[in-house]
Amino acid sequence: MPSRRNIKLVLSSTLACLTCAGLALLAVNAAPRLLPALLGLTRVGPLEGALPPDPAPLTCTGSPLDHAELLLPPHLPDPLNLTLADLGNGEITGDGTTPGASTYLLALDEPALNDLLRRHFLPEGDISDRYRDPWIDLQPGGLIIYAEVNLGLRWQRMGLLLLQETETSLSPSRLVLGDELYALPDEGFLARAASRATATSEQTLAALTLVGPLPGEARVSQTRFHADRLEILAQATYAVPLPPDTGWRSLEPGVELREMDVATGSVSERVVILRLDPGKLRFRVRYEPASPRSVSAWADELQALLVVNAGYFDPEGEATALLISGERAAGVPLGDFAGMFAVTTNGQVSVRWLREWPYDPEEGLAEAVQSFPVLVKPGGVMGFPADADDGSPSRRTVLAQDNDGRILVVVAPRGYLSLHDLAVFLAGSDLGIDIALNLDGGSSTGLWLNSDGAGVEIDSMTPIPAVIVVEK
Repeated sequence: MPSRRNIKLVLSSTLACLTCAGLALLAVNAAPRLLPALLGLTRVGPLEGALPPDPAPLTCTGSPLDHAELLLPPHLPDPLNLTLADLGNGEITGDGTTPGASTYLLALDEPALNDLLRRHFLPEGDISDRYRDPWIDLQPGGLIIYAEVNLGLRWQRMGLLLLQETETSLSPSRLVLGDELYALPDEGFLARAASRATATSEQTLAALTLVGPLPGEARVSQTRFHADRLEILAQATYAVPLPPDTGWRSLEPGVELREMDVATGSVSERVVILRLDPGKLRFRVRYEPASPRSVSAWADELQALLVVNAGYFDPEGEATALLISGERAAGVPLGDFAGMFAVTTNGQVSVRWLREWPYDPEEGLAEAVQSFPVLVKPGGVMGFPADADDGSPSRRTVLAQDNDGRILVVVAPRGYLSLHDLAVFLAGSDLGIDIALNLDGGSSTGLWLNSDGAGVEIDSMTPIPAVIVVEK
């Protein structure tokens, strides 16, 4: 049982502590400048001098919208419908004119931002027993999160300055007391609060998504903090259903691209067609039987406009028909049932049926690929009847020449067409084909286009020793 003397000592000590605390509180109330010293804070200067210039506003070349839905998991269990009334003096602009892309520009003023915070994120009012009455004060280049902080003996209004570090992130800068800035402490509850506030801000920007009325889910790509105004640019990409026939699209001089569906049975093959002007492009054949590689690997090495697989080869990578690369010949010439893609030393390009235009070793070819069958014979005549093969479908690669002398590269990568199906399509299409030659297909089929206007990436499923290359 404690003695009366010990009890008196405890009571005396407690009264002394309370007296000191009371005196400290009275001192702080009488002279607020004493508070930073009691908290161990170091002054770094006035708030005004630490703020960057007001940034340029974000722009969106779209049309005004009357609403957008905001997703913010896990803070909002359901989409929040934002209307113009929720934005104060702000607005919502949306641009959905580019297929496959949507852009929103959301702008709201400081009172509207804090109203959304109180109504949807802090419906109970206080953050915790230690913090209450939060307010976001927008500033040029950042914001200040203010709150009443329980210091034990009193509540003190304090702020945390966050400055924009990247387009979508904020970095803690200083503590704010009145109009003065103080260095963030390395430890303690204020340091922990600063770390939590920064993490929450970054997580919010990363999770914020705008949906409707434009297609896709738009994520934040840029933010701008102004005095009393916040701007958020959110962008979405989404898959656009391809039309059955895109029509010809000019990618650059001498290069046109078209995609179209070709129905066969209960399925549809998506055919990719490139139309090339030999007068504006250079055609070459590359052949390396000892080092076969995928079409994508050829394209990565050559950095050409177009790379497409060439003719047939044996298991050792040797060409099984005549192939000429840089005036050097390999393989064995085929008979008059076959065809040939040929480039003369003076740059003349042709697709031939060897029965009508045989190969002449003396004619001076710089590049050539022989293959078979000829799917469309000269004059646009369908050249491969239904009984010419067993009707098996496969991936296909075709080189053709139209009535104006342009070269067409045709690839059917899904593998739904037989050779007869392909011949029927080519002869009956509006492509104006004069002659069409089948190249190696199946796992060898591949086309890699690297144009300023568009890219097409259809890789071969197997390494191939020879490719046809088109250069600007």
